[in-house]
Amino acid sequence: MPSMSLEAIVSMLDDAQQVVVFSGAGLSADSGIPTFRDGATGLWNNVDPDEVASIDGFLRNPRRVWNWLLQLKNLVDDRRPNAGHQAIARLEAICAAKQVTVITQNIDGYHARAGNEHVLEVHGTIHRVRCHRRCGFADSWDHRAEEPYPCPACGAPVRPDLVMFGEALEEEVFAAAEARSVSADIFFCVGTSLTVQPAVRLPMWAKSAGAVLVEVNPHPTPLSPTADYSIRSGASQFFAALCGEVESRPLQTGKRDDQCR
Repeated sequence: MPSMSLEAIVSMLDDAQQVVVFSGAGLSADSGIPTFRDGATGLWNNVDPDEVASIDGFLRNPRRVWNWLLQLKNLVDDRRPNAGHQAIARLEAICAAKQVTVITQNIDGYHARAGNEHVLEVHGTIHRVRCHRRCGFADSWDHRAEEPYPCPACGAPVRPDLVMFGEALEEEVFAAAEARSVSADIFFCVGTSLTVQPAVRLPMWAKSAGAVLVEVNPHPTPLSPTADYSIRSGASQFFAALCGEVESRPLQTGKRDDQCR
């Protein structure tokens, strides 16, 4: 990656108070979690998304959707956070005096497992189930439950606590993501193709509110022409280099004592 770009980003990071890392499926691909649309390994290659991952599919055949998502959960449980997740967690630790927030479209929970404390999962999580009627019941997803079961509180079906196709995002979580985005000084966009609404709006809202927009992706995306910095790199390489550069910098009149160290 261009060293001048890295140095410029580190300088802006020194002065930033609010930092957002917005991640998508490409970040977890290095953990062995297939993205949804990749030609050779995509999760949609042999299934109809409407049948296995939509709310209409769940209402038609809840057991089929449950079983398919359970297979995905088992894959996620069998894998682990990769060097990209770990480097993003390291960035939060280095910049402990800043507000560093991860906003993720991923449902695998790897950011929290890697050590990030401030994570907003706008598409939910595959590790939890809840009452379909939202009566208040929620629990961890026990892999021994092989099909939907009645909610112990109200009797409605219990379902994975993630956003299926055809459903709106959780309002409270997305409102928090929007608030973090528009208050960000630097907004990193990592491993996302920026095709899924409405989460794709967050980088543009951040940019419109004055954030420096940094895209980290091996391939061009629709965001590339708009980004202030478009880094053609994987997340692990970029964030490891970023953290290393921050940690190697000499203290500047106490600034890094109060900001990033």
